[in-house]
Amino acid sequence: MNYIYLGRSSDLNVGNGKTASAVGEVINQWVEHPEKQIYSNIKLKDVDYKQFSPENIDEVLETDNCLILLDELHAIVHKNHSIQERCKFHGEHTGLCYRLAQFFRQIRKRNNDSYSTCQTFGDAQAQYRQLMQRQIVCEKMRLDGDRLRKCDEDKCPSDHRHYIKQKLYQNFVFVKELPLFDPEPYYSLYDSFEIVKGWVNYEK
Repeated sequence: MNYIYLGRSSDLNVGNGKTASAVGEVINQWVEHPEKQIYSNIKLKDVDYKQFSPENIDEVLETDNCLILLDELHAIVHKNHSIQERCKFHGEHTGLCYRLAQFFRQIRKRNNDSYSTCQTFGDAQAQYRQLMQRQIVCEKMRLDGDRLRKCDEDKCPSDHRHYIKQKLYQNFVFVKELPLFDPEPYYSLYDSFEIVKGWVNYEK
């Protein structure tokens, strides 16, 4: 299954728990199924994983039973990029954008699951949008006394206690509100300020 974690358009450029949610779900799945290999395009700490990059996309395409984390999908391949099998805009990796689309298409056949993040659904490239079966919209909340209030700060004070509201959509039709997600246990497993390198005009 292909999952994509999104922010709301009104929350653009404010951290709202997309990456924490995706990392948390990957880790939870891995704890339940430790035989699964994790691939990630961002650095994970204290987690057994392999880097997912243009250099090893063929390995990932041929691997069964794995969990794939792709943070900032809109940065990896821009939404206006034309995906073609013979695309030359990836350095020596011809058609890299097309092969990534093929990976999403064949996710079920290899018993894999992918977890991508994107600022908003409209920021993802059109073919990739079509291949995301589950869309989870995230909204960061903070505990204020005994009430949850929306948190729209990016670099929050250390006393903020966060929870993430998650709404599940399919074909961008609302399905249900998911249980509140506690991101605190996962903040130490990645760097929320890591810059994700795009795969268009890719250079080592």
